[in-house]
Amino acid sequence: MNKRPYAPRTLLIWIVGLLIAGLAADPLIHSLATPQQLADNVLLNAIPFILIFVSILLTFIALIRATASALNHNIPERVYRPVERALIAGIVLGVVGMFQPWALVFYQAGFIVLLVSTLGFIVWSHVIPKRGSTTSE
Repeated sequence: MNKRPYAPRTLLIWIVGLLIAGLAADPLIHSLATPQQLADNVLLNAIPFILIFVSILLTFIALIRATASALNHNIPERVYRPVERALIAGIVLGVVGMFQPWALVFYQAGFIVLLVSTLGFIVWSHVIPKRGSTTSE
């Protein structure tokens, strides 16, 4: 049974609203505040960043929710576990790549592998695999 991905509509509204507010806040703040006020008040400069960052976090939460609602109880255990192990191996390889002292290219690749594997693991950990029948005979 395939389920439709679901993300709460209010969450999507908050994402769009915060993103628009963050993009609009920067020119608004710079037009209303003096350069001295901007230099003295770090939080005033941080408002656009915070709004956009929160909208990115909420987008990731919506992605997790939509993925989990679509895949919960649809992925067999024999598929779920190898994907989970591959993501964990990616995290380990990414850490090894980032902490090796030999080549910058391994550091850069390690960072990307670690980032993708960690984000993938966070999403995958919210998926519930399909269980086999547990009836006793």
